[in-house]
Amino acid sequence: MALSHMGVHDVTGVELIDSPPLVSRADPHNLPFFDHVFDLAFTAHLAEALFPSQFVSEMERAVRPNGVCVIVVEECGDYEVKEIVGLFMKSRFVNSINVTLTGLKMTRILMKRTS
Repeated sequence: MALSHMGVHDVTGVELIDSPPLVSRADPHNLPFFDHVFDLAFTAHLAEALFPSQFVSEMERAVRPNGVCVIVVEECGDYEVKEIVGLFMKSRFVNSINVTLTGLKMTRILMKRTS
């Protein structure tokens, strides 16, 4: 609901556990969407992924060229950011920044889909 106040009206959420009406059950390693259908993909659960490279590959597949992938992880340094960035084969690194979300210190990584 808060997203609609910011002008975002068409949002699709997926999670391993169904939470209608806003979130549908889906495996993030095998997203049930066509290629290049979203402008943005967001995750705060990469650290829990069983297969991080497949997880990221699915994010990239679902995002349009010039779209954005946003990853939020526990606060980390340059080495860990480079490891995460290295998982992305079809995107370029834009930036990373340390942020505080809901009282937790996190690192936000921004990638732009290139092809």
